[in-house]
Amino acid sequence: MKRMFLLALFGLAACADPHDHLSPDFGNAVNTNIDAQVVNPRPPTGLANTNGQRIENAVRRYQTNTVIAPHSESGTTFGSGGSPTTGGGTPPPAQ
Repeated sequence: MKRMFLLALFGLAACADPHDHLSPDFGNAVNTNIDAQVVNPRPPTGLANTNGQRIENAVRRYQTNTVIAPHSESGTTFGSGGSPTTGGGTPPPAQ
């Protein structure tokens, strides 16, 4: 008799909706945090304007370790000491 009662009790408990007591916006904070951490939730499809020959040359240079060094840009940069310099590494004039 005790087994039948426990079996009936567990059987009825399985019919209960576990989400019945939750508010309608339950989980919104988690979903918002996930959305905030996604880099691009709607990435573009397909390839952008690419040039196959240019990509092939870049891969070949990478594989043979003959990568073209980038050109230095002029402007304000920060040296190892953290002080700004202008025009590609020359220190600013003394004031």
